[in-house]
Amino acid sequence: MAKLGINGGSPVMVSFDEGWPIIGAQEKADIRQILELGRLGHVSQLLKDGERVYNEEFRNAFARYYGVDYAIGAPNGSIALELALRNAGIGPGDEVITPPTTWVATNIAPAMVGAKTVFVDVSPKNYCMDPARIEEAVTPRTKAIICVHLGGYPCEMDRIMQVADKHGLLVVEDCAQSHGSEYKGKLTGTWGHAGSFSFEISKLMTAGEGGMSITSDSRLGDAVHGFCGEAGAQFEKAFAKPRKSIGWNYRMTEMQAALLLGQLGRLDAQKQARMRSALYLNEELAKIDGIEPLEIHPGQNFFSYLFKYEKEPFKGASKRTFLRAMTEEGMLLFSSASHQAPAYRSGYFHSAVNGDCSRIRLPVAERAFEEEAIGFRGTGILLWDRERIARIVEIVRKIADNADELVRWERENV
Repeated sequence: MAKLGINGGSPVMVSFDEGWPIIGAQEKADIRQILELGRLGHVSQLLKDGERVYNEEFRNAFARYYGVDYAIGAPNGSIALELALRNAGIGPGDEVITPPTTWVATNIAPAMVGAKTVFVDVSPKNYCMDPARIEEAVTPRTKAIICVHLGGYPCEMDRIMQVADKHGLLVVEDCAQSHGSEYKGKLTGTWGHAGSFSFEISKLMTAGEGGMSITSDSRLGDAVHGFCGEAGAQFEKAFAKPRKSIGWNYRMTEMQAALLLGQLGRLDAQKQARMRSALYLNEELAKIDGIEPLEIHPGQNFFSYLFKYEKEPFKGASKRTFLRAMTEEGMLLFSSASHQAPAYRSGYFHSAVNGDCSRIRLPVAERAFEEEAIGFRGTGILLWDRERIARIVEIVRKIADNADELVRWERENV
């Protein structure tokens, strides 16, 4: 009689509710106020004395949380990355180093300013950019590094900054998946010269869409305000005297800012709750032969929870079959490295500057995608109660205990 869900057996979880996003009472009240007043955007000439400007309020609160001088909203995280490069003067003829295990916005951002994307392999420890591989990719045209804190697992920023400082390179931290994460006691996004955030629907803070660029470098911050962040009537406000420079409108809306302002106040408490669940999973999953959880850093947040899969203890069943078996037991799986091919293989990645990328092969990134990386979103799942979190362990243990059945299914169906 079949035991695994993949063979028609009873699944561990018969229903799945990720439980994300969470919209609190404060956000709902603020949105109602915005709708009642009709202030969907910030039009300074129409404001009454004492009337709230959520856009400005959220930017200031975000800057205080990160301890930076500038926090500039954007319509989405992709544009926030583009802004960081554009306002640093990155453009045609320049090269920007990026990792391949990420959503391709990181890799497309250089193309949006006319620069070439250069791929550097990732570390087998955390699937983030490998600091040991950066220097060999540096050329006279290299101007910047975009490092990605994948799933909230932080990059080794001290080592990355050493290489960047040696070669005079701009460092942009892609924090789309690492709101509130820390590395060695310092928030991700504050190690480099700029940090870029996404507030897309699945992210640790969400307004459906939205983005943010933070920095304490006045060369970047003033440029974001004056060159790309504030346009029209707002342009002159950013400076004590008029500037003759092109401006463009990349502001987020009042409704986006109001949704995010309330969530910022819950960020640390949610981070601590996710940490408790992740530590429990690391402890329990490590007891299962063939499963190796990734190292967790103190103060880390979790857009994703990731672990490594080794097929030999599972009778040689491939990673794809294991993923299918987990899904059939009722678990929703999706994360970078696990489910997204290295960006240079993605149909989304295209750049006339880069040309043909078909010959690029980075072994750690390839192995992560093809053979070993398993992950799921931690935004809502890691906020589950302990009983539901324990079912994830139960699923993996059930598959391990029935590895013969698993590999038999693979022989018959793949």
